[in-house]
Amino acid sequence: MNFIYEPALLEYMQKKGKNTIVVEEITSNNSDFEVTELHVHLIDEKRAEHFKSQKRYLGVKTEKGEVLLPPFRLKIDDTVTFGLKSFLGIKYVSYKGIQK
Repeated sequence: MNFIYEPALLEYMQKKGKNTIVVEEITSNNSDFEVTELHVHLIDEKRAEHFKSQKRYLGVKTEKGEVLLPPFRLKIDDTVTFGLKSFLGIKYVSYKGIQK
């Protein structure tokens, strides 16, 4: 697996002082239907340890930090690209190459 970080994301990570990206599955349960999506975001070292020890996430070291992957199977391409997007001033991590 090869992880690529876009320059805007690297700058944002440095500004925030966070170097760990977590890929998390989030489920929204409504009385009519249930939606499950991948949520990719930055976390600090304390939360990273929680994900690794309590939730059994797999840590993959990269040249820019660490990527935490969930303990269940995902479709992951040979190359995964992480970027930074913004919507109405809210910044979030984008990704290509990971599917549930």
